[in-house]
Amino acid sequence: MTAKTNIAIIGGGPASSTLAIHLCRKGYKVVIFATPERAPILVGESLVPMIVPMLQELGVEAEVAAYSVYKPGACFTYNADEAFEFRFADTPSDLPSYSYNVPRDQFNATLLKAAQQSGAVLIARNVQLQRTDKAGHIRLDDASLAAAAGCWQGAEPDLIVDAAGRANLIGRLLDIPMRKGPRQDVALFAHVDKTELVDPGYVHNDRMDQGWCWRIPLPGRVSLGFVVPQAYAGQQGESPEQQYDNLLKTDTVLQRLAPDARRVTEVLRFNNYQSISDKLCGDNWVMLGDAGGFVDPVFSSGMLLAMDSAVKLADTLIANQPLTDYEVLVKRHLNAWFEIVGYYYNGRLMRSIKAGRTMPDNVVTRFLFRWVSGHVSRIFSGAAASRPFSLNLLRFLVTDRVVAASPDAYKIK
Repeated sequence: MTAKTNIAIIGGGPASSTLAIHLCRKGYKVVIFATPERAPILVGESLVPMIVPMLQELGVEAEVAAYSVYKPGACFTYNADEAFEFRFADTPSDLPSYSYNVPRDQFNATLLKAAQQSGAVLIARNVQLQRTDKAGHIRLDDASLAAAAGCWQGAEPDLIVDAAGRANLIGRLLDIPMRKGPRQDVALFAHVDKTELVDPGYVHNDRMDQGWCWRIPLPGRVSLGFVVPQAYAGQQGESPEQQYDNLLKTDTVLQRLAPDARRVTEVLRFNNYQSISDKLCGDNWVMLGDAGGFVDPVFSSGMLLAMDSAVKLADTLIANQPLTDYEVLVKRHLNAWFEIVGYYYNGRLMRSIKAGRTMPDNVVTRFLFRWVSGHVSRIFSGAAASRPFSLNLLRFLVTDRVVAASPDAYKIK
């Protein structure tokens, strides 16, 4: 099989830069087509600990740490008097004990700069993808090819990588279906000046009257996003700003957690984001990160999935393995997170955690609790979806055979 060593990447986000760095280090010819980001804020500000080794390998952790908020754990609030805290330092020793909450514009810029320093060529233009006479084969438009003249060994790249996010450029071009997740939610997202925080570095997930919200402390502000049913959002107003501001004022949970919060940015809205593409690769193309699938903002898994898919794709290309090997790995990871997220929404995950924390205190239960909680904590570090034993244990723990109590008290409406 002929190696694909001349690469065109569409999009300048973290997945794109991560892939470019790994490939450039191996001598690949990489061109990144990306225009400056126009959105004032971006989802994906809370990094899970499993990303820390990736930052170290990319050589950017020190720079990221300098402008980010140190993240020592996570907190889940379900009722007014019921909050579950998880400190990463208490997780198994094979996992990182910390992570970061990052301003996404600076994080993206750090990784893109590192990609260029590694040898990737950045061309600031919007690419127009085109079908060819060969079924399932695509190409770049002539103007983009001309802009990249001399960057590859040949006139065209061996592989086109769609890393342009949920725009799903290749999928739309080739009419590839997307499998939708079970939730029909919208995400409303902005920055506020302040909220109540259990810990100044924690990522906070809180059950609202309907749906849930995240609170992510950033330098000088807090990222506050709502994930709510579409119909519920529509009741709050027509524009994203009306919906966001009305929820901030009227939701009883937000009245307690953010009583004096003032919105300091515009509001971004995302619809129907749970999806996985039926096909992630073809003869001369592949989808990377959100372009191929996005699960849910909960557990901050999006950035992990994106950057991990970049590492998997780089490994596949460097080993000159079929792109379908990459597709299998990425779909397995996405599907595992879909399953874990489902346990959060149906209340079974937190019901099981609550049951474990109320077990009788004796030598046996203390040992059992530490062992079980170590595996469950892998969810919040980002490792559970890629550790078969941890995932299988979770499946067992959330069954009614283990905990007979109803999960309704923890269900996300």
